[in-house]
Amino acid sequence: METELSTIAILPVPFSPEQILVALAVLIPALAIFNLLLITAGAFESIGLRLYQAMLVTVGALLGSLIDIPLITLGEDLIAVNVGGALIPLFVTLEMVGRGRVSWAKSLAAVVLVSLVAYAAATPVPGLGITMPFYVAPLAGAVTGLLLARGCRTAPGLAYVGGTMGTLFGADLFNLANPDVLSALTADGPTVLSIGGAGIFDGIFVTGILAVLSATYAGRGLRKKGGVCPQEEGEWGGAK
Repeated sequence: METELSTIAILPVPFSPEQILVALAVLIPALAIFNLLLITAGAFESIGLRLYQAMLVTVGALLGSLIDIPLITLGEDLIAVNVGGALIPLFVTLEMVGRGRVSWAKSLAAVVLVSLVAYAAATPVPGLGITMPFYVAPLAGAVTGLLLARGCRTAPGLAYVGGTMGTLFGADLFNLANPDVLSALTADGPTVLSIGGAGIFDGIFVTGILAVLSATYAGRGLRKKGGVCPQEEGEWGGAK
């Protein structure tokens, strides 16, 4: 005796337009943050950090961008240092130089050169802070790193050091050391001046990432096209 069984199609439950919008509102930022983490971690790996170190630095910079540490009180105004935009890039730079991943002399030269460019391009704006076209410092860091490293694999490291520290000194510290600039920035009343910026997109963090990526890809192209650095041995080539 045959038994007839009904066939039931298992189909996805349809979502309402409101549910789709909520899902997209959650999914798109999550994917953007995930991609940002991958890109920045990859950039830090290219300058010699291990994966876990790169992730720690990336997450630390993202979270640290929300933290300002007070340094100096000038009357009613406060000068602070941003953890993500100033301290973490400084620690990464010191670690790279201390471990010999980049030459200290070339690092100093990169910082000086990018500082001059950043100081010339920076514009103090009362009520807003010290602004600069976003592409100036990354390009200056990448070009400086490539020139000083002669296209070798230390170019991304030098680009990071020059781009971040050059922006920190040239755009922020040199301008804050100018009494006229300081007076103009605090003219609207009590002000907190954050060295390194109050957000991750304020300059130094993004500058370091873009400088490293630019120097990395440009350096690869130079080595393939021109055969530069045939003497390199190992990944870092003895900080040439």
